[in-house]
Amino acid sequence: MGSAMLKGWLQAGIFAPDAVVVTDKDSDKVVSLAKEFSVDHSDDNARAASGAKTVVLAVKPQDSVGVLEEISSVLNGDTAVISIIAGLSIASMRARLGGAPSIVRVMPNMGAQVGASVSGYAVDSGEGSFDGGLPRMLLESIGEAVEVEESAIDLVTAISGSGPAYFFLLTEALEAAAVQEGMSPDIASKLARETLWGAAKIIKDTGRNPVELRKAVSSPGGTTLAALGVLDEAGFANLISKAVEAARKRAGELTQ
Repeated sequence: MGSAMLKGWLQAGIFAPDAVVVTDKDSDKVVSLAKEFSVDHSDDNARAASGAKTVVLAVKPQDSVGVLEEISSVLNGDTAVISIIAGLSIASMRARLGGAPSIVRVMPNMGAQVGASVSGYAVDSGEGSFDGGLPRMLLESIGEAVEVEESAIDLVTAISGSGPAYFFLLTEALEAAAVQEGMSPDIASKLARETLWGAAKIIKDTGRNPVELRKAVSSPGGTTLAALGVLDEAGFANLISKAVEAARKRAGELTQ
């Protein structure tokens, strides 16, 4: 995710390659990243963060405490810390970074790989200066962005963070159903994937209400209503609601 975001920022011209330093505990990976994006690299987190206006934390939760402790002494009120570390609260970061830097907790999603993420973010401005437009500018360069209260981040995780998996599951199910009905796998795959992509594009490009769109394609007595009737009888909407609630609850359990 970190490399996907960096790619988007470089392509958008938000950061120049010579202004970026990447670090990673895997020395081979960091060298590869530096070569791919023509940026500097370091094996020293404090050195990389020293003097930086923007520090992006894209490490695994189990590595977060060590990284925060390493960089805390070199941050100041002019630093914006952007964290995509799953489950790490602003309070936990603040306890280790002190009161000076601004902290932005972000939940992006897999769409960042193709410049189509939707990211929810929460801000704690800290004691120093803070450019409120910075996180939105960064996140909109890789898709869409919405600012929320931190209390809503778990729900953001359940909707958009985990959301691509729900979409992929629907794609799998459509493909499997078509094959079960006798269609060849390659044709089933193309029909399912392109249909869902087209439907998503209609919502994105037109901004029309999905309820309105669903009704527009559901002719009385037709095939679509027959299918929707089965989904409704099986409690499709309720299943989605329960799935989101389960993801939100688990996100809360993992937050520290």
